[in-house]
Amino acid sequence: MVRNVSSLVPDQSLNFDPNGLTVVYGDNGAGKSSYAKILKSACLTRGDVPNILTNVFKPSTEKPQATLNFSSAGGEPTPYVWEKDGEDSPELKSIRIFDSKSAVHYISKEDSIEYKPAELKLLDELVSVCLEVKRRLLGEQKHHSAPHPIFGYNPSTKVNGFIQSLNNLPIAESTRTLDFHCATDEEIDQIEPLKLEIVELTGKTPEQLKKELAGRYGHREPLYKFIINLIFQLSDDNLSKIGRLYDEKISKVAAAEAIRQTTLTGLPIGEIGTEVWKEMWRHVEGFITSQNGSFPPVAGENCPTCLQVIDTDTAERMKTFHNYIQDQSQVEAQKATQAYQARIQFIENLSFDLSHFTGILTEIEAVKPEVKIALDVLMEQLTNRKQAVLSATPCFIQPPLILNVPNWLKAQLDSLQAKIESVADDGSLARSLAEKNSRLLELQDRQTIRQQKQSVLNEINRLYTFQRFQNALGSVVLTRVTSFTSVLSNAGGIGQLKGMFESELSALGFKAFPVETKTRGSAGEQKLKLAISNITSTKISDIASEGEQKCIALAGFMSELTIDNRKSAIIFDDPVNSLDHKWRRLFAKRIAVESLHRQVIVLTHDLPFLVMLREAAKETSFNLLHIAQRGPYSGFPVGRLPWDAMSTKDRIKFLRQQVVDVRRYCKDFENFIEEDYKEKARYVYGKLRTTLERLIEEWLIGDIVQRFSRDVRATMIAKLLKVSESEITFITSIYDKCCGFLDAHDNPANAGVVPMPDIDELKQDIEDLAAFFEEVKNNRK
Repeated sequence: MVRNVSSLVPDQSLNFDPNGLTVVYGDNGAGKSSYAKILKSACLTRGDVPNILTNVFKPSTEKPQATLNFSSAGGEPTPYVWEKDGEDSPELKSIRIFDSKSAVHYISKEDSIEYKPAELKLLDELVSVCLEVKRRLLGEQKHHSAPHPIFGYNPSTKVNGFIQSLNNLPIAESTRTLDFHCATDEEIDQIEPLKLEIVELTGKTPEQLKKELAGRYGHREPLYKFIINLIFQLSDDNLSKIGRLYDEKISKVAAAEAIRQTTLTGLPIGEIGTEVWKEMWRHVEGFITSQNGSFPPVAGENCPTCLQVIDTDTAERMKTFHNYIQDQSQVEAQKATQAYQARIQFIENLSFDLSHFTGILTEIEAVKPEVKIALDVLMEQLTNRKQAVLSATPCFIQPPLILNVPNWLKAQLDSLQAKIESVADDGSLARSLAEKNSRLLELQDRQTIRQQKQSVLNEINRLYTFQRFQNALGSVVLTRVTSFTSVLSNAGGIGQLKGMFESELSALGFKAFPVETKTRGSAGEQKLKLAISNITSTKISDIASEGEQKCIALAGFMSELTIDNRKSAIIFDDPVNSLDHKWRRLFAKRIAVESLHRQVIVLTHDLPFLVMLREAAKETSFNLLHIAQRGPYSGFPVGRLPWDAMSTKDRIKFLRQQVVDVRRYCKDFENFIEEDYKEKARYVYGKLRTTLERLIEEWLIGDIVQRFSRDVRATMIAKLLKVSESEITFITSIYDKCCGFLDAHDNPANAGVVPMPDIDELKQDIEDLAAFFEEVKNNRK
């Protein structure tokens, strides 16, 4: 019973005889291949299981399905509902199928021997446990088999090398190295400028590039030097130095003032000892010494300012003043004050005017507005530092300067200088371009891996987990079990497989070249392979014809059956496609012999092969199922043999039924039409003629010549001597009568027409043939 399989008609059944040989015959498109696909999926076949489709002309969401009833060990039939991709039936998997694809598989592939001899049963449980553990491990591992999406890397980069090495690195090292390969923010910022550089370097001569680069260098350098000078003059170090000068001045001036207070207190004139007074005193000293006089004047000399004679007290007071002026504290106070004032004057004269750099500043603002903003912030910081130093209460400790701008400008200048040097000639230009392209690829990959960091981490963890499963799978390797299995196998039925294969080849008449079976153990199983004896470099398919290949494959198939004592059914699906009549007859004979021992089913569209099978199956029961196509559906059981395969007896039975059907039509007076009757009668007479031809072939010439065979069986020529004159007369008469009613030629309208016999005469002609048939059979017993 079939549902939703290709165009097979639903709810129809094919019944295979449990004994002997059953042939399922169908023309191309009859549905035979669809039935075969179901059997190949449910049963055991070498090679790939065919894909089974639903009826594409009547789409359905229902899965393809079929009900197969089977009997095991002579028990009651058990229904099994086969469904595409569903659970397998162990019993049905003991039924083997041979077809053209499995023949190729036998010839070119190595596969498992499915049946295990009794001596291997003790190891089954161990193998089953190992395989179950392996199955579960593989099932779990499958969840970790699909790589996480990591893509977009250039093959030449270090990042790609790291990605490719993930499978070989310990997880800790992979995770640690991943951070190293991720781009920093600074590196990402380099990508776009680097692209522009590459564009600039492409298509220009070294001279053109050097000129352009030198111009850009000269455009930026003055601004850099201007800013660096301001930063230097108002640096933390210089502010500290000015602060120390200020502190030194304050301290030394205070010391000098203390001495002045002590020395000059109580004088009638105030402000004596101040800077103004000291300046006046130095001028007087200079005037006196220029006149070669001594200073300060002594008693009796004239005062250089009032010209009066100096008395003793005045002379002593002037000496005291002079000693005060020459005191070291006064000298140091003066030096400290001068040094501080000079530094303050320099700071006060610092210019912050950026108007000379309008061009480069406009360019910077257009390309890097954040740099222009940072420059404004820096200039404000420097201005604040200047004002703090020049303040009445100066401050020499300021917030740190933000030096992004000079650093950026310095990097620009260094880069331009390096570029100038790198384009000295064509060779250096090419190397520079190659280096920059390489650097760009590396930076882009570093940016990519940073963006994919989580995916890479996921992949690292997946690889680690996958490897742990791999390690676990290594613990269920069946090497030792396989070795022991091979020892037991070679001592049992599998050890006899070679001899059985040679016997099968001999039975099929194969002698073209030596072929042997090769078995070996693998994962607790025995593997079978067919090969040319003593030649490992050449495949069977390289030297054997298609017929020879199928012969070898059939021998392998049949010899493998001999070590399986279950005697399960076997199925052949068009086993003789493209083979000549000699191979077909050999195959038919071997299949028929096997049907003596087990149920054998053959599906074929080859009518000559069908006849050969029927002839070869004389010692066993032969059953035939005929399927056909009707309208959009296929797989209809016809209920009778195809006409060309019918014997004389079967054909006479068919003709009698036709007479019954035509008589029923003749009695339908309301719908009876004479011309339709003639057509029906003409059809019957045509079949009557071909039945007579089959009788001649089967009985009068005793199959000396057969229509589907190239052989002429000369040993049966004596049968021709039994043909009597009366038999010849009957045959000629009935044959000529049939030919007279057939439309072999177009007759003229005015020609005489032989009237079509009525139904009674038609029936009598068939009965006469039946009687003649019985007489011929009796005469040839």
